[in-house]
Amino acid sequence: MESITIDGSKGEGGGQILRLALALSCITKKPFKIENIRANRSKPGLQAQHLTSVNAISYISRAVVDGAKIGSTELSFSPLNITGGYYTFDIGTAGSITLLMQSLLPLLVFADRQSNLTLMGGTHVPHSPTIDYYSNVFLPMVRKMGVNAELEIQEFGWYPKGGGKVILYTKPSKLNSIELLEKSDLISINGYASQSNLPEDILTREEKGVREVFPGVIYNKKMKPSGSMGTSLTLWAEYDNTIIGVDSLGKKGLPAEELGSSSARKLNKQIKSKATVDQWMGDQLLIYMALAKGASKIKVPKITGHILSCLDVIPLFTGIEFKIDDDIISVDGIG
Repeated sequence: MESITIDGSKGEGGGQILRLALALSCITKKPFKIENIRANRSKPGLQAQHLTSVNAISYISRAVVDGAKIGSTELSFSPLNITGGYYTFDIGTAGSITLLMQSLLPLLVFADRQSNLTLMGGTHVPHSPTIDYYSNVFLPMVRKMGVNAELEIQEFGWYPKGGGKVILYTKPSKLNSIELLEKSDLISINGYASQSNLPEDILTREEKGVREVFPGVIYNKKMKPSGSMGTSLTLWAEYDNTIIGVDSLGKKGLPAEELGSSSARKLNKQIKSKATVDQWMGDQLLIYMALAKGASKIKVPKITGHILSCLDVIPLFTGIEFKIDDDIISVDGIG
């Protein structure tokens, strides 16, 4: 089969292009070659988290790979079959576990059996979804499309040390289309605050800040063991038909109350928006929409660089085309 050639510098020019290509290559059994990997980043080429994705997916799919090394800007990938089972993958740094799962989860939906993956690395890392957002917002959304997956968080891994540990449980699934043009009735506002190795009163002060904006929020606090320290806050609005969320990391010099109130204001802005998914969810749903059976539509807050990267890469493997009309993205899936 002729290999697909991808320019990794197009669009946002980051790791998402590679993650999408890896998953779609395994699902469609189409080999690819990617050039200019992460060309638009300060450190171009494969870094630890991206290399772990390549190695993990090549192992699961028994792929033939060339160029899988740190700093590599070119990679060729030719998969065989997606084999479910028990696996352990360690990024070895604070590289994002949630970004690793962006590649792993879609292909495991099409595996030949259920899977149990132990993943180690960063759970709360800048510029990527936190594990709390992934667990409380992203997974419930893709479950609406038929994805059968659960997540167990055993240890937090805060940037820059990492050392987190989660277990991803998946079963082969049949993907359903989704149509989200308007939000339905609001059910609840929810919060989940995570922390390791910091005073417990920080969590109480974060909650105080949240309740200044959302007095009736359903709030949970969780302290977990970790070899590093940090605090994080995830908030989400649950509707009958969708979930919209935000997440924030604490940082030195930022008062806990301000972390809470600023996060709540970010969520409130998204609630008032006409979009039916949050600004981090839109691009993550597109691969599932393309692989589902039937027509899907979502209304995003704006067309981001990550979305444009998806709209470039997904058609190369699936042959389908997305349509955009006033921030509504639609597609007829191949499922």
